[in-house]
Amino acid sequence: MASPADDRWKDMVQAQPTVTQTDRESGAAARASSFAIELTDDGLLLKIRRDDGRMALVELTPDMALYLREYLTNGLASIGYIRPRS
Repeated sequence: MASPADDRWKDMVQAQPTVTQTDRESGAAARASSFAIELTDDGLLLKIRRDDGRMALVELTPDMALYLREYLTNGLASIGYIRPRS
């Protein structure tokens, strides 16, 4: 039987960083040029290569990975990238 989902989702949501106007300014955020995902014993490692050549490594729990997937899917739908099925 599968382990129950992590019920600390409220803590994760409340701990989200605020995106400021400074963050949104042109050139403030590095663009991702590629990424890799590696499985670990209890989660995922997300390695992102930035367009300036630097790397960012983020360890994700399974629940955090699911939340990220949902946020990305909803964000893409919000900008019209994902079209509803007819």
